[in-house]
Amino acid sequence: MDPVVFIISLVAGIAAAMGAGALSGIRVGGEALGAELAAYMGSLYGLLSGSAAVLVGLVIVTLL
Repeated sequence: MDPVVFIISLVAGIAAAMGAGALSGIRVGGEALGAELAAYMGSLYGLLSGSAAVLVGLVIVTLL
């Protein structure tokens, strides 16, 4: 895999994980915590878990 494609895929995957985390945070905790705080917390969790998953997935795809 070309290094540029790898980096673009990594950045896009992390951005998608943060966006999905923010949306799920609003959906799950928006009423209890407020939408803005829930979005921040969901985005942080999406970054932490999603970046590791994206990196592992890209490494596996690169090796195969």
